[in-house]
Amino acid sequence: MAENVLLPHHISKRKNSAILIFCIFSVQLSTSVIIYYLHLVTNLHLLWITVYYVFTFFCAIPQSGFSDVFGRKKHLLISCYFVCLSAGYLLLLHLTNGHRNLYSILVLPVCLFLGVAGNSIPIARAGIADLKIHDFRTAMGWSTIFIGFGWGTAVILGFILSPLNVIISALLIQLTTIFLISKYFQDAEDYSIHKHRKKQYFRVIFKSYKWFGSMFMVTGGAAAIFAYLFAETSFYQIYSLDEEGTIALSTQVIGLLMAVGYAFGVIIQWIIYFSDKKGIKYGIGISSITLIIFLAFKVLVDYPSHIFLKENADLIEGILDFLFSFGFGFTIPSLFSLMSKKLETHHFGKLFGAIDSTDTCALSLSFFVLYLKTSLNIEKLSIYLVSLLFFLVSVIFYLIFIKRFSSYEIERRHE
Repeated sequence: MAENVLLPHHISKRKNSAILIFCIFSVQLSTSVIIYYLHLVTNLHLLWITVYYVFTFFCAIPQSGFSDVFGRKKHLLISCYFVCLSAGYLLLLHLTNGHRNLYSILVLPVCLFLGVAGNSIPIARAGIADLKIHDFRTAMGWSTIFIGFGWGTAVILGFILSPLNVIISALLIQLTTIFLISKYFQDAEDYSIHKHRKKQYFRVIFKSYKWFGSMFMVTGGAAAIFAYLFAETSFYQIYSLDEEGTIALSTQVIGLLMAVGYAFGVIIQWIIYFSDKKGIKYGIGISSITLIIFLAFKVLVDYPSHIFLKENADLIEGILDFLFSFGFGFTIPSLFSLMSKKLETHHFGKLFGAIDSTDTCALSLSFFVLYLKTSLNIEKLSIYLVSLLFFLVSVIFYLIFIKRFSSYEIERRHE
């Protein structure tokens, strides 16, 4: 029997959506804890975080493609099990006091497990898209918010608990996710027709990459991917640059301000309805204006005559960080919503796998620019200018995407 028959009520769809969003939260939390406590982001072990990002970049599309063919639930569970296994390895390493030989043995499998099969986020997003709930755009927005909450919770746990208890907490939360998915989650689609393909794994991998290539060759598809790439690169650069700021405006405060700003953008879209096309336009307008003001502020604050700007620099930067991410709260959910509405359900996994790969690429590009800043002694103001240029390039691609794919709601009205 098709699974969509088992989901006749809107409340059932919301239950599934809540489970998927909790899955996104728990995976991000657990991954953040693993990466932090394995010291993968330190200069000493930078190679390993690169390995993790490379595997994530190449594997997100086929991993999510498997869920298109064989079912979301099965592959969500597989991903969550791999995250649990990685967290278990981390716990073992911690209990042996981080023995050097054991670290060398375990770090590669952890990077492999997390990068190749441990990314549940695009599969969970595809599962939300399957549901086609009324407030789909809001659900997609909250899914992104909970990625930030997952990271933030990992930071908070690090302040209030010992490292051992942080690892155990992440492991327990991940086990809770596995229980919820296995017990209460139902696939919104019937995947039984694909049982005869179960041994065609390499064919699924090939078709997943082929689908991404064909989507990329379409003007609208390429524009959407490039828009997201350059916008996210700009976002990561602004966040990383501002966390190097004064002691009063700490990393945690900036992260919180940007998370709250994004959440406000999502909530406003929930309260005041407008089309996906307008959501993208409003978002890129708000973020573009904020970024231009940010650059002007960085130029003017150093002038001796602007005492007010210098005395209130932390407050002004905080407000601008908030407004910049507030625009993203409009743009990103609207982009995801418009892209998903243009596709058949059996392509949603590949779509969000492509989005996740693009985000990983943006993170890597941002790190590379910041690496050049440090190694070449480039002024901070110049990097802000680069961030602005990246975002303006993304605006051009957003506008191309909108022109190529007009609002789904308007199209439906003429059918």
